[in-house]
Amino acid sequence: MKITWKALLALFFYTLGVVGWFYVGGWMILRGPVRGVILAHMAGDLSLIKLAVALVQGFVYLSLAGGVWCIGYMLSDHFRKDE
Repeated sequence: MKITWKALLALFFYTLGVVGWFYVGGWMILRGPVRGVILAHMAGDLSLIKLAVALVQGFVYLSLAGGVWCIGYMLSDHFRKDE
């Protein structure tokens, strides 16, 4: 099996997309909205508005994470195709 520079580039972009998904979707959502809800609950300051804002932020972060993964996958697919 011959490994070409296109295959390596495709693997690089796919890996970059997956790592980007984990960073934006996992790390940022845990550091932002989830942490804010937990701290507000521990402080006894959790309200319905804060919970709704955290849900919207979580949805935005997960949507952005999906977009990051999609861009990585599309770049990977572009280099994977044989021309």
